[in-house]
Amino acid sequence: MSHIEILEWADLRRRTLRIGFLCMGALLLMLVAARPAFAQGNEPVAGPLPASVAAEPNQGLADDGGSWELGSEGSAGNLTTATAAERYGMYYWLNGWFVRRFDFNEALSWETDYKRAALGGNENAWTDSVDLSFYVGHGSPGTFTFDNASHNDAWLSSANDCDTSWGDNDNEWLALTSCQVLSGTGLGNMAQCMNRQHLILGFVSNASAHNNWWETQSYHFGRYMRFGYNMTQSWFNACDIAQRGRVARVIAEETACFNDNPYFSSVCSDSYDNDYYWYTHNCGTASASTIPLGQLGGQLPVFQLQSLNPDEAASRFADLAGIFNLSATEVVDTSTVQGSAIDAEDPPPPKQPENSPFLVSTNERLALQMDKVSGLYQFTNIGALWTDNAARAAMSANAAGVEGISDDSARRNADAFLKEYGLYSDGAVFYEVITDTTGTTARGLSTASVADVEAPANLQVIYTRLLPTAIVNAAGATEQITFTVVGPGAKLKVYQPYLQSAAGDLVNGNIMPLGVQGGWRPIVVPTGNASAQALTTTIVDTDTIKALYLALDDAVTMNSIPLDILKREILAVTIAYWEAPAGSQQGELFPVYELKVRFTEKLTNAVTEDFVYIPASPQYLRPLAKILNPPIEATSGISVTFTAADPAKSPKANGVADFDFVFAYDAANPKFTIKWYLGDVSSDGANEIAACEGLLTCTFKAPTDEGDKPEPFTVSLLVRDDTSPNASESSDVAQVTLNTGTYLPAITK
Repeated sequence: MSHIEILEWADLRRRTLRIGFLCMGALLLMLVAARPAFAQGNEPVAGPLPASVAAEPNQGLADDGGSWELGSEGSAGNLTTATAAERYGMYYWLNGWFVRRFDFNEALSWETDYKRAALGGNENAWTDSVDLSFYVGHGSPGTFTFDNASHNDAWLSSANDCDTSWGDNDNEWLALTSCQVLSGTGLGNMAQCMNRQHLILGFVSNASAHNNWWETQSYHFGRYMRFGYNMTQSWFNACDIAQRGRVARVIAEETACFNDNPYFSSVCSDSYDNDYYWYTHNCGTASASTIPLGQLGGQLPVFQLQSLNPDEAASRFADLAGIFNLSATEVVDTSTVQGSAIDAEDPPPPKQPENSPFLVSTNERLALQMDKVSGLYQFTNIGALWTDNAARAAMSANAAGVEGISDDSARRNADAFLKEYGLYSDGAVFYEVITDTTGTTARGLSTASVADVEAPANLQVIYTRLLPTAIVNAAGATEQITFTVVGPGAKLKVYQPYLQSAAGDLVNGNIMPLGVQGGWRPIVVPTGNASAQALTTTIVDTDTIKALYLALDDAVTMNSIPLDILKREILAVTIAYWEAPAGSQQGELFPVYELKVRFTEKLTNAVTEDFVYIPASPQYLRPLAKILNPPIEATSGISVTFTAADPAKSPKANGVADFDFVFAYDAANPKFTIKWYLGDVSSDGANEIAACEGLLTCTFKAPTDEGDKPEPFTVSLLVRDDTSPNASESSDVAQVTLNTGTYLPAITK
């Protein structure tokens, strides 16, 4: 079934189902009226197991078998570009392997798709009809929200809305790029919704969503899935790549479910009992150091980055493979992983695309991936890190009072290993040792204090990249300032086992780590002029950057935060340099402002603090992508027109915001690629409106919808800065209600 056929089938399926809702209006109103009011910190629904559920693990009853299936939804209202990027990122690596059954954005993403039937929901027909269900949008503990409040309201509040309802049909895994949904009481509330579901994957902290699909959590999650990592490893490794300073969590019905591995058709049995388990993973890095902003002279260096050519990449990958006892040949061993053979009727996915930015080597217990251009790499012992056996060993040792290795020992081991093999990158400075944890508790008990029942599972030794830089200060003198390099690419992390008995292999007397992430991009100082100094860029002042953030938010930030925000207060500002994640094109290391922001969440009034990052110079802002005054409604088959802001002009000249500089790498001679899509932006151009390429105004016939009620269709705008060496592009999304209209034949003589 083609990509377009899948979407058409899903839309027809959804429209057919909605007709039934019209006949149930009175019942839905009664159910909505009877729904308990949402309260922050709502505890799990306690009590005995449902009569239909055995007290011991048992085989599931409704898994449909066959091909793996994916369903995606995104709903954030104010982050439509990010939700579109996350949904497409989820599909990118699974295309040709998982069958995409539905893909709903914004107004088509409904709370009832996750809600139990007893409260008017229809989760069995949607989230529980696919093996992997993915959602991106606003969240809070135990809750995720929907921009369309018509079905039944604007949020899914566990445990009441979904009590013991997920997994009794077909769903194995639910993944959520959503802030705080598995934190505090959210852990127990969400676990209470599981009924033979294997895993829920989400975040304890805020999450970061991204406007470019190749930088999203979902893109990297799918990438690791496709190359033989289990689901837990895929989610946590993706967090290490796509996030910074975040905390991720995975809930499992049984510890064996941590090992679920769709690539090798290795999954735990469907089960339901009175307990559940979880892993908590810190994806941390350092925030920026405090810089004396008043001393900056308005110009900062921009450092060019050295890319690997194919021969250099092959040599680098061979060196890394030798260090980690893997083959240098790009291969995924399809024999075994964690002891489970591939089902002959369910073959592994196709090989990665020829234009993939990654080299990969995997066997039954070790895995290595490297970005071909930047050299950023990630090694994982997939037989020992974040697995069933590791979780059970950690909890048993904790119960017996067994002490693990100290933070100092972990650091010494990491230092020795990195130095032995030349992996201690230039500019690396020790930052901290943090602990990943695992735990279990009975279903229905409060989990407000998760730390009290968690056991140390492994340690992470984390290093920060510092960049000593000569600048010309405000007084005109040359001054040395050390900047922190931030961003998902600026990570050097070494995973160590907490239990000495689980230390694994020794390599030349050093403990082989459970995982290593590193290899930040090498800097090249441009030469050819008299000073041989780095190029500089003009940075804007802090007042301007604050106003820019408050006015345009996700259009200018490097990381969108999917939190439903009532109020933002900027607490502090400093400056750093940005390094993008693996798989992203980046030709220059450029300065960014780090804003520490206090957020008040709209639904609960909860207050959190987080960091957002904005390029310090207009030269490094993504180009202006804005659909101006999109039509609210269109009629099937009738021409409709969309107009884009001119990216070669300032936001002020476009009437978008009061800033009079152009968002372009070369503002004096800007050059942009402009594309329009009927649907989401896609890498293969499947949805592109070819006749509108390069045009600021796009006119086309509105699509035909044969359903009984108006439904929105999506139009996407993509703008790429062709002069930027950093793959600088942005997009905007508009949804238009489709009026099917009534047609009469024309009468002619």
